[in-house]
Amino acid sequence: MRNIFAIMMASLLTAVAAAAELVVIESTSPDYLVGDILDDEGDIVLDEDTNITMIAEDGTVISLQGPHVGPPVLEEVPAGSSVLDALGQLVGDAETQTGDIGGVRGDAVGDEFWQQAEDDHRTSPWLLHTAITGPQCVREDSSKVEYWREQSDSEGRLEIKLLTSGEVATITWQAGENTVAWPDSLPILADEMYLLRTGDELRSTNLLVREVPAAVADHSAEMVAFLAANGCISQARMEFDHLRWAP
Repeated sequence: MRNIFAIMMASLLTAVAAAAELVVIESTSPDYLVGDILDDEGDIVLDEDTNITMIAEDGTVISLQGPHVGPPVLEEVPAGSSVLDALGQLVGDAETQTGDIGGVRGDAVGDEFWQQAEDDHRTSPWLLHTAITGPQCVREDSSKVEYWREQSDSEGRLEIKLLTSGEVATITWQAGENTVAWPDSLPILADEMYLLRTGDELRSTNLLVREVPAAVADHSAEMVAFLAANGCISQARMEFDHLRWAP
């Protein structure tokens, strides 16, 4: 996953004047992974009985069937139900790979997980949910990262621990508030694990921070693919819903 993320980062932040970018949303080839970003002028090599489906920046869907050697053919296929179907399948596939929402007992990130069914009523996909375990994505260009809690009828406390350094910070919600800002005393580091403990709970949830490059546009097919490929499934689902119901 880290390799996929690094490839995406490099591709997205490199200015390519003459070429368009294609996001892989389906693939049966081991050489092309879901979430990879390809150059539309580069050769794509597919063995027999393999296939790949990509989305261009303008929403065009490109499907190739092996055997194939050469650049993709950008056919004028308008964005529509085929795009939504492919993205919906991408989110669904990623969900089955990451499993159910879980938690970590104490300070351990190990094999012992307890399962929880958690509602998600966030008003924005960029609010970090305190009850969701695993990867959650933040924007590279975000000046403010906030945490979200479902229940806001009373004051609340959140302890955040950066696992690699052991640094700990505590923040509080006021009664009636669902959001609270990430503490200034704790750095936000991509690909780092944080342990979140609310109130007097003995259990904590683990947060793996993933960073979305500024070049990836909100409410786009590229964003849905990027979030899903990096394990930020609930956020990908929210972005997908926006695309699905947009006029």
